[in-house]
Amino acid sequence: MIDVDVAKLANLTRMAVSDEEMKDLEREIPEILAFIDQITQAGGEVIKEPGEHYNIMRKDENPHESGEHTDELLAAMPDTKNGYLRVRKIITQD
Repeated sequence: MIDVDVAKLANLTRMAVSDEEMKDLEREIPEILAFIDQITQAGGEVIKEPGEHYNIMRKDENPHESGEHTDELLAAMPDTKNGYLRVRKIITQD
């Protein structure tokens, strides 16, 4: 079984973990890691299922000229400066 220091993990991730949750995690995390190790050891190749989509982007058939809509977008914005959109500062320190 893999040894995991759940209290240290909780501290590193800055998660508040109750004593009851700590007991559950001490049991569950090694089981999860052992399962991941088992999958890793099995190796193999990932097979895509038929019909599964990975990149669903259309081909840009009629691209517009760069900057074609810039003036219209800037006019719709309430606050601009030197051709840039200005937004309210939302970064906070907790």
